Amino acid sequence: MVPFPDNRNLKVMPKPPAPTGGDTRRRFEQWVQNPTCEANTVSAVHGVKMSDVVKHEGGEPTMGQSPFALARGLQFERILFRRDAATLIEALVKAGVLSQGSSGFVDLRLRLNGGRSRTLAEARSSTADLLRNAVAHPKRAPAVVAGATVVIPGGVMLPEALLVLDVLALRPGSDKLELLVGEIKTYPDRAGYTDPRELSTARAQAGVYLHGLELVLADLGLSNAFTVSRQGFLVLSRPGSNQPSIRASEDLQFQAERARRGFDLLRKAAALIDPLPDPQGESGYRAVVEAKSEFDETCLSFCDRAPLCRAKAMAAGNPAVLGHDIARFLGGILLPRGVALLQGAQPTTDAEKDLVRRMRDAKQRLGAP
Repeated sequence: MVPFPDNRNLKVMPKPPAPTGGDTRRRFEQWVQNPTCEANTVSAVHGVKMSDVVKHEGGEPTMGQSPFALARGLQFERILFRRDAATLIEALVKAGVLSQGSSGFVDLRLRLNGGRSRTLAEARSSTADLLRNAVAHPKRAPAVVAGATVVIPGGVMLPEALLVLDVLALRPGSDKLELLVGEIKTYPDRAGYTDPRELSTARAQAGVYLHGLELVLADLGLSNAFTVSRQGFLVLSRPGSNQPSIRASEDLQFQAERARRGFDLLRKAAALIDPLPDPQGESGYRAVVEAKSEFDETCLSFCDRAPLCRAKAMAAGNPAVLGHDIARFLGGILLPRGVALLQGAQPTTDAEKDLVRRMRDAKQRLGAP
């Protein structure tokens, strides 16, 4: 059993710069959290980090990931992929993801993250070559690929939408190779008691990769050369160790469809946004700040600008500050006016009359005087 790392001696490797040098899956997930916010859309499409925008505005970011979590994730991957991924392949065979005797490992991760690729462009080219070679020589195809890198066609994000798959498994099918998408997390797998929100997040991310893989296979003209499984797998950790626990047969069909619809909407949004001369500089920060923001309660869980936007929404009387249910109930009526109607003010519009009627019905159901 491999113990947790001693965080007193951790060395955290830097991440690749975003957006031109980074995986854009995080940007997609950021946008999905609040697609109605123009500022969030600009940030996601251009890859302008909200933490940098907050610093530009004189604030302090609050959504950063701990150095311990980053370091443990890197160590977990090192354990999985060392010795030609022997530990991971053994666990995948035991879980039934791969068949007995499966072997072969290709590491396309960046050198920065412990892999062999010098750049994401190199990883992308190597991924395309690997897929073509797997079709030409299926018996020589590796069982596991780390860091397969694909570009989503169609201008979803600027300058381009890159996805880096945690792990891709290849196994023989009845007439062609089958591809299975895997997602690696350091969440402890507690035999049925794993946090359902963490599992949902992992499945959502795997669904994005599944949809991206299908798009790239179509772009390469290889859609009919592989069977892409709608069931993927999650690689979690065993409680108290850094050994893998595999959750096989994870249904990703709904999550892949969610990603498809999301990419379609984001593609349309990206088409309305002009390229910026310097997305990671003054023009990028200004574009986000000047865009219209739309506060939502979900912002509190992912966006560094949430406190500022919430304060503005509170000052404007936006009912969103009290959550989805209140905002939906008030139907666009601001909080001060809603309170006045609740206290007996006369409604002047059809919307206000409807709100008064619904408040009266609610009081009757609750038995209030």
